[in-house]
Amino acid sequence: MIGSIDLSVRVCHGDPLVMAGLVALIDQEPGLHVPAGGGPDEGVVDVVVADHACALSLLASASASASASDPTGVAGGLHAPRVIVVTRRDKEGQVMQALASGARGYLRQDADPAELMEAIRQVARGGPLYLCKRTKTLFRHGAPRTGFTAREEDVLRFLVNGDCNKRIARKLDISATTVKAHVSRICEKLHVGSRVQVAVKATQRGLVRV
Repeated sequence: MIGSIDLSVRVCHGDPLVMAGLVALIDQEPGLHVPAGGGPDEGVVDVVVADHACALSLLASASASASASDPTGVAGGLHAPRVIVVTRRDKEGQVMQALASGARGYLRQDADPAELMEAIRQVARGGPLYLCKRTKTLFRHGAPRTGFTAREEDVLRFLVNGDCNKRIARKLDISATTVKAHVSRICEKLHVGSRVQVAVKATQRGLVRV
């Protein structure tokens, strides 16, 4: 609960040294407490601080559990954990993937510790999405969003690999004309004019999931 009682924060990170540092940092902050335990799902906590991989796994498990317990979707999201990602991964596609999965905060691992404490408190009280200063620069021209449809992501992945429209069409079992239309929309969304520019920009921004 949020109030006079300390906020409880679970930490989950693949690097033991980073995890130990985060636990020590958070536990010494007034009003915050890291309960004993070995995993992000042990007991109810106000916020989970996790690396990119752990966050995605936790959010996917929570989503699957919610769907299984409430197939109608009426109560969807009520038990979703409030997750803040702390990671070295800072490409736009990686950030968007985490946010689309339900993460409520995203901080680079070299962010100021004060930003982490602010993020924890903001996310715990149900505040807006929290991005650290370094991450915000990725979206200086607009709010973060996924951008591509599932089919466009499929086409983009093959396009970056160098496949022509006919080959992409065969792999996806659609027409070459449909592929061409998808490529045109991808170019528009990336504000580029050629397939080569698409490949370069998508790779630079980490928009292709492998």
